Amino acid sequence: MMSMENIVNRDKFDFEIGYLTKSPCLNCKNRADLPKCHAGCLILDEIQTLLARGISSQAASYES
Repeated sequence: MMSMENIVNRDKFDFEIGYLTKSPCLNCKNRADLPKCHAGCLILDEIQTLLARGISSQAASYES
């Protein structure tokens, strides 16, 4: 049995996350309430959380 201490919470690279190809709002039953409904939307919250955990796979190099 695995304890909570052994769980590794690692971030994901953007290529692991993938791409959002279609807005979940397009077929949502609450679409008529846009944009007021976005604050309470569990689907958008899950997407934002996943994207916030992402790390860009592109190296940023700014040489002078």
